[in-house]
Amino acid sequence: MPDQDAQASPHLSEPHGSDRPEPIPLGWAGASLKADYLNFGDAMSPVMVALVGGWPVRRVAYESSELRLAAVGTIAHGFRGGEVHVWGAGCSRWANPSAPLSARRPYERPTDTRMVIHATRGPLSQRLLLGGAGGPNVFGDPVWLLPRFYRPQVKKKWALGVVLHLSDLADRAYEPHPLPEFQRYVVPETLAGAVRLITTVTPIDMLSLKAKVDEILACERIVSMSLHGLVIAEAYGIPCLYFAASGLKPGLGDISLDPETLVNPRIADLYGGLGVRRRLGYVQPRRTPTDWDDVIDAIDRAWTPLDLDGDRLMAAFPFGAAPLRPAPGTDIWSHPLVRTLQLQHDVAQLQNASKRKRTWPWLKPIALA
Repeated sequence: MPDQDAQASPHLSEPHGSDRPEPIPLGWAGASLKADYLNFGDAMSPVMVALVGGWPVRRVAYESSELRLAAVGTIAHGFRGGEVHVWGAGCSRWANPSAPLSARRPYERPTDTRMVIHATRGPLSQRLLLGGAGGPNVFGDPVWLLPRFYRPQVKKKWALGVVLHLSDLADRAYEPHPLPEFQRYVVPETLAGAVRLITTVTPIDMLSLKAKVDEILACERIVSMSLHGLVIAEAYGIPCLYFAASGLKPGLGDISLDPETLVNPRIADLYGGLGVRRRLGYVQPRRTPTDWDDVIDAIDRAWTPLDLDGDRLMAAFPFGAAPLRPAPGTDIWSHPLVRTLQLQHDVAQLQNASKRKRTWPWLKPIALA
């Protein structure tokens, strides 16, 4: 059973306009002064919170004594201290997932942290955060909601987009440079105009985030090792498959979404939140060249659209949803609340600021509908 400090019902009120004393406090995996790039999926967290909440966003350190929100990304396991409101975030099974496997420790919610669960990316994250019992059962990645705010007419340029994970890359350049031993990302010259390698490494500015979305939308099909490559593709109805690196045999196949199997648990969590228990994917070993024509054919044969109803996720936003609407003739990327989001921070300053205990007099309990 979850302990008394792990809650599963919203309790924030939602005054809009001048009643809000300051920006929404959000913890996310943003850029530091030592990093000259954004990771696309992580950087979408403040964007989606600003779009849904209709209010400025302020970055807060993961470890803090103040109330804060966790939204996009597999980040919930990293929060410690104070009160954390989870809306769409994922949680790793490990407290230290970046450590070597032999040194990893199973995640347990810190005893000095109050977790309030409004929505999680999927059922696996909910079980981890609530100790395996109960929960609101509201699932979804907040980036699912992006088509509600941004639906451009993007001309298709490539037959297939291949979205790489950061772990596939040899560097953090803005153009994709796969690790040389990963032969599955080699694209022959004959297909250079049809198959597009896409990196999630993005320059630190809002127009570059928009350009990354548009780059994915300009593909007729997507295969992706990146979670948010799949999220964008599924949300916009682009035929896509998970580009698995291991499985029973290479090629198109049925991929179990049981998080205890070899499938990436983030992928299992994502699709599990939609009630999908099995999903076709494409298995291609990293050190073997890919038959791109076969990948394209597999997507055309196997992909089926998903029913992505984001109403419950929108309603679960703990600060009260007040969706942004761009002015006529503009789009959401030029809206002042989005355009002025700070995407790079001095981490030391964030940590020092988070030692201060902030009060939130406008927050009050509300009942879960």
